[in-house]
Amino acid sequence: MTWFNRQLLILLISGLLLLGVFEFTSLDIWLVQYFFSPELGKFPFKDQDFFTKVLHHGLKTAMYVTGVASIVVSLWFLKKSKDTFTLRHALVGILGVILIPAVVALLKHLTNKHCPWSLDMFGGAIPYTGLFEILDSQYPRGQCFPAGHAAGGFMWFTWAIALWGIQPKLAKFFFYVAIFFGLLMGVARMAQGAHFFSHVLWTAWFAWAIGIILAYCLKALPDAERYKGS
Repeated sequence: MTWFNRQLLILLISGLLLLGVFEFTSLDIWLVQYFFSPELGKFPFKDQDFFTKVLHHGLKTAMYVTGVASIVVSLWFLKKSKDTFTLRHALVGILGVILIPAVVALLKHLTNKHCPWSLDMFGGAIPYTGLFEILDSQYPRGQCFPAGHAAGGFMWFTWAIALWGIQPKLAKFFFYVAIFFGLLMGVARMAQGAHFFSHVLWTAWFAWAIGIILAYCLKALPDAERYKGS
């Protein structure tokens, strides 16, 4: 099985697992309720300074600044040497850090899903609906699925994919960076009532899928021998 086909299989299985676990159980609600205070009638971390200034605005700014820096560094490195780092690989990373946040932001506007803090079970006025359930038109549109903030962390998947076959150690570094910051940023917003955990995991899924599609379209997929050796 080729690397690309293996990734498609992983995407298919993980997508089905996400649907099965979160659409047919109450795991999302069970997890987020631990951050909700019935006594206060709200999510206490929603306006907490550390979560708002550091984990939300601070990390988002840091991720996008370093994302731009990665584009500049890759272009400089490409100009310096094309032996092991080609334009195709650079474009996978460059387009990924641009497209992943952009696509996630677009999906937020299209999916019409609300944040936990807007739901009636958590002090809001909107009834809970599953991923494929349609909300009554009397309610305002939601913009909370998938998790936009987490996209700033998971966008680093694209550099992992870009470097997978040519710089495996560096690729693994970016892979773990994506997981760490994606989950940190996503769970932080979840604690504030902005997302369910499934929103965060779907953002990771979309980020990985976008990276795979870019690598395929730009013919920058890892070759079989290097993949086995990495």
